[in-house]
Amino acid sequence: MFRTDAVYQDGVFKPLSPVTLYENQRVSLDIKPLEQEDATAWIERVSKHREQLAAKYGVMPDSAIDIAEDRAR
Repeated sequence: MFRTDAVYQDGVFKPLSPVTLYENQRVSLDIKPLEQEDATAWIERVSKHREQLAAKYGVMPDSAIDIAEDRAR
């Protein structure tokens, strides 16, 4: 068993970090919505992490649209 944070988007829970599950594997979820303060703190942590990655590996894409455009090239 493990714990991961996720976002609920377009009717689907999307994990925010890699998970070690088989494709189509059934799981049980306990849902605990984050309070605004928790979400704000998470955004700040993610922003710092992105800055560290950009410093180490170069410029990071800003959005899924940027990633999709890059892959289309």
